[in-house]
Amino acid sequence: MAEIENTSLTARQIKFIDAMLVEPTIEKACERARISRATGHKYLKIAAVKKTLRIKQDEIMDKTTQMLYLASSNVNDIMMDGKVNPFVRTQAAKAILEQSYKTHELFGVVRQIEEMRLEIEEISERN
Repeated sequence: MAEIENTSLTARQIKFIDAMLVEPTIEKACERARISRATGHKYLKIAAVKKTLRIKQDEIMDKTTQMLYLASSNVNDIMMDGKVNPFVRTQAAKAILEQSYKTHELFGVVRQIEEMRLEIEEISERN
């Protein structure tokens, strides 16, 4: 992952951010980071923590998307592998294609939201 400037973050905040990336809930992330839930919620209100967490989540999603696109480009290999049950081959190809399409669609929506957010920020700065 790209190095993120963490000069304004404490070691405990960085540990919490890393825990948030691997745990399913804030409670479990707090446990992993060995901080209280109240502290975890307090950290999530800090701009630098939110920004760093978002950047790291975006990086993970970018890598996941790249892997899905790669997998979808190899659908033909899956479909043509005569050693695998035809039903299994078809289901694998279908799952990869469906997930790739959903991911592509989701990223389009996220991109539009981000563009609108930037426009709103620009308008706010002008006023």
